[in-house]
Amino acid sequence: MAATMVTKERPALTLDNETFEFLMDCVHCGFCLTVCPTFALTGDETDSPRGRLYYMRLLAEGRIDPNESVLTHLDRCLECRACETACPSGVRYGFLMELARSQLAEQGKGPTRKSVLHTFLIKHILPYPKRLEMALLPLRIAQSLKIDGLLDSVPFLSRAARMIPPLPSRSWQHLPEIFPAKNERKLRVGLMTGCVNSVVLSKTNWAAAEVLAASGCEVVIPPNQGCCGSILLHIGHHKEAKELARKLVLTFARYEPLDAIVVTAAGCGATMKDYGHLFADEPDIAELAKKFAAKVKDFCELVDEVGLPSPLKPLNWRVTYHDPCHLAHGQNIREQPRRLIRQVPGVEFVDLPEADWCCGGGGAYSLLQPEFSDAVLDRKIANIKATGVDVVVTANIVCIMQIWYGIKKHKLNVRLMHIADFLRAALTH
Repeated sequence: MAATMVTKERPALTLDNETFEFLMDCVHCGFCLTVCPTFALTGDETDSPRGRLYYMRLLAEGRIDPNESVLTHLDRCLECRACETACPSGVRYGFLMELARSQLAEQGKGPTRKSVLHTFLIKHILPYPKRLEMALLPLRIAQSLKIDGLLDSVPFLSRAARMIPPLPSRSWQHLPEIFPAKNERKLRVGLMTGCVNSVVLSKTNWAAAEVLAASGCEVVIPPNQGCCGSILLHIGHHKEAKELARKLVLTFARYEPLDAIVVTAAGCGATMKDYGHLFADEPDIAELAKKFAAKVKDFCELVDEVGLPSPLKPLNWRVTYHDPCHLAHGQNIREQPRRLIRQVPGVEFVDLPEADWCCGGGGAYSLLQPEFSDAVLDRKIANIKATGVDVVVTANIVCIMQIWYGIKKHKLNVRLMHIADFLRAALTH
């Protein structure tokens, strides 16, 4: 490994005994190697989960410095958590990586250390829908005028222009506070609208609310919800993430009783389900956060439980499904979306090869590691092309943006849909 061996009085990572033992759970069996997207690209042990775990151990023991070589290999991790699914020892890799990034970020050595612009965007723009809407105004204008390449000179907007599907009308952002249940009410649920979701996929939020209502749910949508903190947590901005998470918990608490809190973004759902751990050391909100986390359900998870309305309109489409990493590996939700898709009359469902292989989106990864992100995406697009489908369905905002970029780049003639939009298309009214 290209690392400087040192003896340090204060190690770069400070881990208590229990957390250090989590590192030692890795028995170096190598099962993670075959499922790691970055190791598949480089064949370098330091770009594998067990290689990164070993780096974390050396950092915690003070045996190496967090030099640029070490940080680069840690930064390349997508946090797709496929290694957790493959690991026979149950190593808590995602937890350890987020902890390491948090402590390194406090030392100015997080994934955004090289770019003031990226740090500003991720901390101060992306988690705030109103600010994001303002930042994307030039893109909205360019899309409305159908002028490709207009934003190529602006780094962030250049990438965004290629990744963001046509932005819906801003009228879709104004959801009513209550969607009444159709027919008999089975549940009263809250709907998390998200930060990037509420701007880029605001129409999908409407679709999710309409499907839930048609399935017998009264849907409560607190206004001005904001971000769950996941995008910040994944790259090490722990303090800022907790502030956003705290606000979200308190916001939904004002609308109790709720039977569930529904999320349409897999990365957000995985983070929100872990709020009990996130706030375990804060007595003033720990119990409330734990109760909140226990109610969080992915959209697919809840609709599969309550059941779709009947009858559904036939959709004569050839369809495949891409598993978002934080849904399949983070929440073990795999069969529910497939069951829902197969229930729609007329659909021919085609299994996607390597369906749970990461698309390369990884939260802000496509901004921070564009070359690796594109290389991982190319493998996903090749598998989609091999299916010969009309429609690709998935269940996460970042996957939508990343695969959209890949479809355009490779000029595929396929339609991309969030599963909420797909099921909304099958409603009869």
